[in-house]
Amino acid sequence: YVEPISVTPFASKALDRYEMEVSSQKRPNTKAREITSANKLRNSFTGLTLKEITPARVAAFRDMRLKTVGPSTVQKDLALLSHLYTIARMEWALEVTNPVASIRKPTKPDGRLRLLSKEEARYLLETCKKSRNANLYPFVQLLLHTGMRPSEGAGLVWGQVDIDARIINLTITKTKPRRVPLTITAVEILLHIMPEECDRGLFVFLPQKISSAIQRRPNLFFRRAFDNALKKAKIEDFHMHDLRHTAASYLLMAGVDLRTLADILGHSTMQMVQRYTHLLDDHKLKAVDRIAGLGL
Repeated sequence: YVEPISVTPFASKALDRYEMEVSSQKRPNTKAREITSANKLRNSFTGLTLKEITPARVAAFRDMRLKTVGPSTVQKDLALLSHLYTIARMEWALEVTNPVASIRKPTKPDGRLRLLSKEEARYLLETCKKSRNANLYPFVQLLLHTGMRPSEGAGLVWGQVDIDARIINLTITKTKPRRVPLTITAVEILLHIMPEECDRGLFVFLPQKISSAIQRRPNLFFRRAFDNALKKAKIEDFHMHDLRHTAASYLLMAGVDLRTLADILGHSTMQMVQRYTHLLDDHKLKAVDRIAGLGL
């Protein structure tokens, strides 16, 4: 139970209500992240009402947080505070002005983009085959052939897999639900590990009994085995999420258009896939070199 909001509510009570009415409706990962942000905001604005939180105070909060965490984390904190004011004004009928709107937001560094060369991909898969985690190899190979997020791939259940249609139905994703097409190789991977009696609710890669931490982030089940495989394959500066970047990059270089790539990856805006386009520069140079002798 959350007490009714007063005319000039304290930020702590407004955050309590926000957590109950808004954050509680979101996915576990997002909910946990928003609770962390809300706690930081409570500590920084203790004893202040929503009207007393001025742009200057929010700017001071921003600068203080940037001393200990990265710009992305601070952006999330500010986004929650901003949305709190939107909800307070539009749904709780409070006369408040959003102090976040008039301050500078931290700038995130350029998105990191690391992909495997074909040789690195071969080394990595060969190493994954030897892992104690028997499902590491098919898991990594499936990510390379679909571009799914690691958490999406790790948390798959057989009811989401349509072998005949060569489609994976992703109903719970970071963005909107989507259908992921499967290569012939991906189908063969899944057929190889598919049990004879395949219950729709059975995990494809995970054991049936998993911890709450793995329920929230299924890819954690593969973290240690994947990191060990990278070390043995002598692949540096590479993370599990980079398997998605690798798949996206090779799809683009194979001639897949940006709109289709965005649909496959589940990006809601074209801006997210635009960052891959610079990878085509060398690809285009090799293409035009084929007519280097034209007219000579």
